Amino acid sequence: MKTQKLLAQQFGMMYHVTGMNVGDMTQEQSLSQPSPGGNCANWILGHLTDVQNAAMNLVGENPVWDSEELKRASYDPITGPARAIDWETMRSRFLESRERCLAAIQNLEDERLVDNVPHPFGGQTSRAELLAMLAQHQMYHAGQLAMARRTAGLEGVVKGPGQEARSV
Repeated sequence: MKTQKLLAQQFGMMYHVTGMNVGDMTQEQSLSQPSPGGNCANWILGHLTDVQNAAMNLVGENPVWDSEELKRASYDPITGPARAIDWETMRSRFLESRERCLAAIQNLEDERLVDNVPHPFGGQTSRAELLAMLAQHQMYHAGQLAMARRTAGLEGVVKGPGQEARSV
């Protein structure tokens, strides 16, 4: 399997899981705060969007959403409406970026995958290795959205084999 196809599958799954988890969530529900600690869905999707902007840059694509609001999803938690990010805009921009992202990954030339790029924690790494790391990071947070759904009082949407699953 080509690296591009594998990376596209990983990012595709992340978009799928994220879409299922946030598809019917409201702004108010996105602010349900887990206790103790933890981050609400508004912060998680903001963080996913901010990191996905970096992934889009790596594959030569325009950002998901270039917004100052995303700075609110850096390291400090979002704990209420005053610091909340516009949920509807963020959710739609994130989910609508899927096809652009996957097409850009699939169209990456082999030579670009081996290019050295800055590693976020210092040093250099290949573009392919950084994209793989970002895919793992994004899936981690996509999974957190399942717990944020439950905190908001919503039913889980990722089902096991043989269970009724909701499509995106």
